[in-house]
Amino acid sequence: MPLQIPQMSPLQRPLNSFPNLFRRSQPPPPHSTDSSSAPSAPSDDAAAATETSTATAPAKTTWSSASSMEQKRILAVSSHVVHGYVGNRASTLPLQLLDWDVDVLNTVTFSNHTGYTQWRGERMTAAQVREIYEGLKMNTLTDYNVVLTGYIPGAQAVLEVGAVVDELKSDNAAVAGRAPLIWVLDPVMGDEEKLYVAPDVIPAYESLLSKATVITPNQFEAELLSHTKFETEADIFTGLAILYDKFKTPNIIISSAVFAGDTKREEFVCAGQTIRADGSPCQFFLRLPFIEAYFTGTGDLFASLVADRYYHYLTAAAAASSSDTPTLDAELPLVRTVEDVSAIVQAVLRNTAESVRRYNAAADETAAATGVPRPEPGTKERRIMDMKHGELRLIHSQHHIRSPRVNIKAQFYTRS
Repeated sequence: MPLQIPQMSPLQRPLNSFPNLFRRSQPPPPHSTDSSSAPSAPSDDAAAATETSTATAPAKTTWSSASSMEQKRILAVSSHVVHGYVGNRASTLPLQLLDWDVDVLNTVTFSNHTGYTQWRGERMTAAQVREIYEGLKMNTLTDYNVVLTGYIPGAQAVLEVGAVVDELKSDNAAVAGRAPLIWVLDPVMGDEEKLYVAPDVIPAYESLLSKATVITPNQFEAELLSHTKFETEADIFTGLAILYDKFKTPNIIISSAVFAGDTKREEFVCAGQTIRADGSPCQFFLRLPFIEAYFTGTGDLFASLVADRYYHYLTAAAAASSSDTPTLDAELPLVRTVEDVSAIVQAVLRNTAESVRRYNAAADETAAATGVPRPEPGTKERRIMDMKHGELRLIHSQHHIRSPRVNIKAQFYTRS
């Protein structure tokens, strides 16, 4: 069914926030934690007790490069903030922890993300994106394994980034023995039924999706691109099929989705579609618990981890391609990628939500002891403090990023 899309300024919401993954009240509850009370996140064993899993036992894996001599290189094209963790700031540390040499091309530079409601900074034009790329190219610094793209301000800049990726693909193909460039494209356009880019960005992205290796739209973006409203769970998988039929992107992940008939909102679905060796589609999903908090930067974290895990599993699959044994669906690179990435993101968010709880408890105690009340919810002062203390707890989640515990395994969808 056609979608009616209200438009909002790209500055009215945090860049690539991911709130539809998680239940939140209105106004959003404070998210918190000061660095002096950094929690060790709730244990994975405790978290596993509350999560639905099809696995018989949780699997904990430590990730590292395939070889200590291997230099994995990625170009990350997204937003930048001086304070906080969205865009490239949410992507860089996790990728570095996973042994990536990360080059960042910042499409905006802001003091802080726009969820604070006030900020300063500037956006890059298409010409500026090209200028930075030419500087890399003239010094032969463009030998990337992966390109990751997130928030890009404006249709012309989106198309320019697409042209840069085309050149990088051609350069890779010209080098004997070099694997094809992987492009993980997060088509950042909006969330929760609202656009936060100009309408002409939509066709700009549509012209590029067929060139991507993996795309990671959220529910709103998937509905927008597939022209399918997710009224039922089956609609999610119809949307995946339409996206493939329309754009021929071989790997699609809808990073978060709920359907209209789900009134409890206790879980959300992360769903994907990939292509088997025989050319047939494989659709799968994970059911993941909502976490009571408001988060920003989660989509950027998700996409960056997809870039790492997909590269890892695709490389492993290529090394084993001489085997005559057919690959089981559960061993397909995209399926294993989503399982690993979901485990990490959930762990980071549990850390962040626990930080929120501790911050609020401490702030309430201070207010009671001093007689000075906290700023009222909804005021600018309260929102700024909530945003400041609610930034993703990436530094305190390093062990989860490096050694996740996979409690929730993929299930496979068969249309009845």
